[in-house]
Amino acid sequence: SKSIFLDADSSIMENNLKFVKNEFEEELNSMFSSMNSSAPDSSTHQNTKIVKPKPGFCIKAYKQSDNEKFFINICHTEDIPPPEDITENELLQILNDESPSTFKIPMSITVPRTTVDKSNNECQVTDIAINSKFFQKIETGCLMRDFLLTIVFEGIGNKYGITIREDNWCILKNRKNIDKLIAHSIKNRDVKQVLESYKRPTDDQKDVLQQLQTQEQGAGKRSLIEEINPNDNVKEKKNRKNNEKLSEFSYKPNATKVAISQANTTKPDYRLFCMPAEGKVEQLVGEFYLPECISSNEITLDVGGDRIMIEVRKRGYLLDAFVNYTIDNNQIKAHFNRENRMLKVVMPCI
Repeated sequence: SKSIFLDADSSIMENNLKFVKNEFEEELNSMFSSMNSSAPDSSTHQNTKIVKPKPGFCIKAYKQSDNEKFFINICHTEDIPPPEDITENELLQILNDESPSTFKIPMSITVPRTTVDKSNNECQVTDIAINSKFFQKIETGCLMRDFLLTIVFEGIGNKYGITIREDNWCILKNRKNIDKLIAHSIKNRDVKQVLESYKRPTDDQKDVLQQLQTQEQGAGKRSLIEEINPNDNVKEKKNRKNNEKLSEFSYKPNATKVAISQANTTKPDYRLFCMPAEGKVEQLVGEFYLPECISSNEITLDVGGDRIMIEVRKRGYLLDAFVNYTIDNNQIKAHFNRENRMLKVVMPCI
């Protein structure tokens, strides 16, 4: 493959995620204050940076399968490294060479999400973030831009199984993006991997690589917030002994939902954090990414005991997860952000 994909999981804690009550928002922000730097795009995860890319241009394309519209927002940020600087002649040599090329274009591809076009018809859109300097190089059109778009179409197909028609697309003249751009989660290890692959790194790139290597060596500090591995907790739940006493808050699943869970549903991407990381856990914070969901009215949330269940029947989402903590279902606070399709749930623990 000629591209490197930096996952954009959009599991974010940033300023534009507003909650229902101000005191709730202030409480949540205070929990993460020790993790945040002065930069507005800093992440809550030590080895990840959350960035909000700038708009570039928008491509209107069509799916090969059903000819439905599919929009691609090409956006840019300085936090994604550029590809190695090569001339157009060098690119031609790469394209004419039958052997696999080491030339790569780093990019971050978001999960396709549902939006509406100017006729208010539902369609899908994805954001492709590239380096800002590289965007300036290809913005006005050139062989490199054609090469980039070929890689973009290929990347969407490889990553999400959506084949884009390459014979019917256009760049919109009066729109830089469709739907609002969402944040990208850029992992330091991915950036480090890209920079280490360069044959002719610049001095600036060498400096960035040195900083990342230094951060990696000093990453032994524990934070006040610890990310939970959901798979580990599910396994521990399944392996519990029958003689273990159940909490009085244990959740009893609805029979209908159990049946649905065995059907053809999609498990949404999510992350769980416990606070504080050491000592008695006071609460869990969950981030659940529902890219196809457009309204909180579609979401059914059942939380209690040691179980978290989220269902969006209309969109085919179902999550049934266990944690190793007892949740106080009377104190749960939740908010769905329609801009980035993120459901955030704060769950105090008993």
